[in-house]
Amino acid sequence: MAPNPERRARLLDAAIEVLGAAGVGGLTHRAVDDKADEPAGTTSNYFRTRSALLEATAQRIVEVQWQYVGTLQDSLGTLTRDTLAAMMTTMVSDLAGVNGRRQLARYELFNEGVRRPELRPMIAEMQSGAMRFARIILEKAGLEPTDEQVGELARLLNGLAYSNLTFAADQPGRADPAGLIERMLATVFG
Repeated sequence: MAPNPERRARLLDAAIEVLGAAGVGGLTHRAVDDKADEPAGTTSNYFRTRSALLEATAQRIVEVQWQYVGTLQDSLGTLTRDTLAAMMTTMVSDLAGVNGRRQLARYELFNEGVRRPELRPMIAEMQSGAMRFARIILEKAGLEPTDEQVGELARLLNGLAYSNLTFAADQPGRADPAGLIERMLATVFG
């Protein structure tokens, strides 16, 4: 019997939730089964090893992040430098719900890749996908980014989102994203 694509996506969405809530150490086949409200063994039928589950989860993170960005873009209309800044501001400040948990899951995978060299190719592919998407968005906004500029902006946005995830809303040091993003765009693109 062929795998059910809807169930597979549901399992991976549950894996993202587990990663965001419990970290890489909490990501088990059983935890995903429980989170997805599936019978025991369902996740292991789709992803035979923990590495396969981690890799598929990383790919799903890129996929749903792109869907999220597409939804943001649709809500803003035509991409200009101003709407690009608004979209980036939302991406790094909309961290209380699903987007925040997805970002935490991404950072969990990044951190685990530092400790486990065998995961680095998966992390590199996840980053490569994010960079391709970033280039498309920047070009739609009328910019002509170099690879270096895309990389700089991605690192700055990742750092800003991570800081906003880890600093409490009322804690000194939490950035006002709108002003900072305007300065980042001006620094990177002039």
